[in-house]
Amino acid sequence: MMENEEVLFQGRPSWRAWAGLWIWGWILLPVLIGGVLLLMVEARKRQVAWKITSRRIEVERGWLSKQVDTLELWRIRDVEFNQSLTDRMFGVSRLTITAHDGQSPVMDVRGLPADRALYDRLMSAVMNARQQRGVLNLNP
Repeated sequence: MMENEEVLFQGRPSWRAWAGLWIWGWILLPVLIGGVLLLMVEARKRQVAWKITSRRIEVERGWLSKQVDTLELWRIRDVEFNQSLTDRMFGVSRLTITAHDGQSPVMDVRGLPADRALYDRLMSAVMNARQQRGVLNLNP
């Protein structure tokens, strides 16, 4: 610094110079984050589809490429009906299916209707499938 030189200003510009952009940025930030979260939920929802019949459960996975897995009902060892507090608030349920299957012994089926009607019908179909195959007990 030279003699008789005085510093008149030293620092960075204030956010107030771009106050409009700054305010819009804070307003739109939750919208952008919310938009990303909604896209993630939609992608998860579209990447899996279940088909539950009286003989089998088919799971189709994938968004761009597809993979279909089939589980015969007579191989099912246990079915659990689950509903968390959040699930109850939004009217959905989850089935956790345990089977004698080497590739996927536990299957989690989320987003089903909240009532137990599907669970009861599935349990009845599992018992019928076991009786038709002559399977009495499927202990590990």
